[in-house]
Amino acid sequence: MNLESLYEEYVQAKSVKEKSVGHQAIQKVIGKVACNFPKDNPEALAWFTMALTHDSKKWFVAKLLEKVNPVPKALFDDLVFASLIENDPSFNKWFIAPCVRTFGVDAVKSRIMTFSAHPQVIENDGVTKVMYWVPRLAS
Repeated sequence: MNLESLYEEYVQAKSVKEKSVGHQAIQKVIGKVACNFPKDNPEALAWFTMALTHDSKKWFVAKLLEKVNPVPKALFDDLVFASLIENDPSFNKWFIAPCVRTFGVDAVKSRIMTFSAHPQVIENDGVTKVMYWVPRLAS
């Protein structure tokens, strides 16, 4: 599975003018990746780890993880950190929601506190922004 080319398909599908056609194309790509999603193996998940640090690829990962359950433990830290450094407090929930769903509120809160002293998290006020969502996503 060539994730880079599937990501490019996703980008092309997002740019389709006819929204229903674009939506169907997005769902097809997401479904293809979700069905073949790597198990909890850091090497197999390396592309996703890298993508979570990329301004546009991270949204592909977020969209994909709506369909993946459970989330591999190897992505837990990367997803929590991505949520904590996301500038828009309305969008950070897309990274933290799969974590709450898979690992539970207590594990997520604990991991958030692990990253709370990181300079990027402090600068972004990430803990406050993400902790808004954690209890709301648990219900």
